[in-house]
Amino acid sequence: MGSIVVNYWLAGYVSRPSRAWLWLGVGFNLALLGWFKYSVFFLSFAALPPQAFSPLVLPLGISFFTFQQIAFLVDIRQGVIQRGPLSIYGVFVSFFPQLIAGPIVHYRDLAPQLARLKAPSSSAVRCGLLLLILGLAKKLMIADNLAPYVDHLYNTPASSIVAGDTLVAGWSYGLQLYFDFSGYADMAIGLALLFGIKLPENFASPYQASDIQTFWRRWHITLSRFLRDYLYVPLGGSKHGLPRHLFALFITMLLGGLWHGAGWQFLLWGGMHGALLAVMVLWRQFSQFRMPKTAGWLLTFCTVMLAWVPFRATSLEHTWSLYSGLTVWQWGALGELVNTLGQGAMSLRSPGLLIIVATLIVLVMPNSMAWVKQLNQPRHYFWQGVVAGGVLLVVMKAMQDLPSQAFLYFNF
Repeated sequence: MGSIVVNYWLAGYVSRPSRAWLWLGVGFNLALLGWFKYSVFFLSFAALPPQAFSPLVLPLGISFFTFQQIAFLVDIRQGVIQRGPLSIYGVFVSFFPQLIAGPIVHYRDLAPQLARLKAPSSSAVRCGLLLLILGLAKKLMIADNLAPYVDHLYNTPASSIVAGDTLVAGWSYGLQLYFDFSGYADMAIGLALLFGIKLPENFASPYQASDIQTFWRRWHITLSRFLRDYLYVPLGGSKHGLPRHLFALFITMLLGGLWHGAGWQFLLWGGMHGALLAVMVLWRQFSQFRMPKTAGWLLTFCTVMLAWVPFRATSLEHTWSLYSGLTVWQWGALGELVNTLGQGAMSLRSPGLLIIVATLIVLVMPNSMAWVKQLNQPRHYFWQGVVAGGVLLVVMKAMQDLPSQAFLYFNF
């Protein structure tokens, strides 16, 4: 509440000629985020014993509402929006469906809807319920079933990690994270539709991307747009020569990695994606060769999955242990999955079957938003009900049988 009031007050001054008010607002938000999320990380550099400081309780959704409020101040400064009533601004920041894990929403998109709020249409209710059910299904039926197996892989002793373990660790966690996070996004968008509010799409089949740039246009779309508009472009973007372009790309992704968590492994993950994007820029500028689409997809898919390793690892040392396993070529977990599939010893919850089914879903099927749009046609209303009812029954069964697990992005 205090953050909302301070930002709303600052918004009354940021449009003045001096940029000091804007910097004060941005500094206030970053200081708040830094204190709660990164203080222990930075204090760890000091020569203090571990017991000298303890982690702070992280306010829910602070990473998301911090970005939303920074964007609000910058947009007012640039004349894109005007400050409206405090009541509208307060609901904009604290709108509960997307507060904890996004999508990251702009004031210019949400405020007009809040100002003219009315009962949702029948179409919005149908789409909202279906998205809510599909999001629950992603979370409970796939992400939560993969979680114990992923935890097992990342808890493997460093001395026994081999190449097959590392490959499956990246692959399985990439699937778990996608179904967990996109499931939350589907639920947030669906729940908002039930209130007559339309939130932006956050995932658009990212694992079907044929290059790393397209992947980032489809993965966590609202974060990618924020980083582009409020960090990459101010740093110079692509309009000030190649060196500045590469610098802006790398710094943007590096800070994007740090936004996800206070740890060197997150900086490494962001740096890896920054380097991949930079290589793609150089390739397109200096090479005439264009990789076939299928080959580009395979390279992108494998690279992205392998890059998830530091994102899930607990530290830089843990990351190094997992990547070091790539030098020991043994089948490990990959061989176990192949043997399980080959012997037909599968159940609906066996890791091998889950990974194969989840991979086929992300590569072959349309994403949730596209599927809902297809079903939201008069001639498909019957099938929309059949799909929603059938998935809901399975979800209810899963809720009875599985222990509940928090959404992964609640940690960020």
